[in-house]
Amino acid sequence: MTYATRADMEARFGAEEALDLAGMEAGRIDSALADAAAEIDAALAVAYRLPLTGTSWPRLVGIACDLARRALYDDVSAAEVTARAERAQAALVRLASGEEALLDGAGHPVPRRHKAARGGPAPSITPDNLAGL
Repeated sequence: MTYATRADMEARFGAEEALDLAGMEAGRIDSALADAAAEIDAALAVAYRLPLTGTSWPRLVGIACDLARRALYDDVSAAEVTARAERAQAALVRLASGEEALLDGAGHPVPRRHKAARGGPAPSITPDNLAGL
């Protein structure tokens, strides 16, 4: 599943920049968006059931566009492009940790996975405890 389209990239950064970034390679933007979606899925998989149901993920559209834009800049990363991509990655961390809620296109929060309970006493396995087993 991709979270953003070429049209989303053009709406955010302008059609001229999108064409410049893609160069003569027709699938370059689509490939960068697919890579961004894979990065988003990897970050969110710890907290959400994937694939996400629904058709619109406004927060993830922006994150996907920023990550794809950075990938398209290759070795010529402008400071603003890098800063936006770093903010996008930080947003993924906040979404995955639960610090920020993931909302669907209608503004409803997505239920998080239940995490395994943590805590309790530390394991105390020692050679003495195992003697006689």
